[in-house]
Amino acid sequence: MNLSELDAFFNDVESDQHAHQERLKDYALFLLLNSTMRDDDDGLEDEIIDTEPTMERWREIFERLKLNQLRTIDLPNWSQTSFNKSYKDNGIDN
Repeated sequence: MNLSELDAFFNDVESDQHAHQERLKDYALFLLLNSTMRDDDDGLEDEIIDTEPTMERWREIFERLKLNQLRTIDLPNWSQTSFNKSYKDNGIDN
């Protein structure tokens, strides 16, 4: 293996790690959006976006998000009128 192949290998590893970190951030933000903490997250959203958490910190973040997920019963219940209005607002006639 020559030097350029070795450099290419390490560049690929670094880009894979960056992509993995971005996937973790995307999934954490998705869970935050669907959690009871979405309005009062104590700076968790900023931490996810602005920092590079360690694997231990990711475990803590995901554990906290899993414990605070909304249940189906917690989601807002649309009335038929609200449902029809949302269709009309988006240009769909029913």
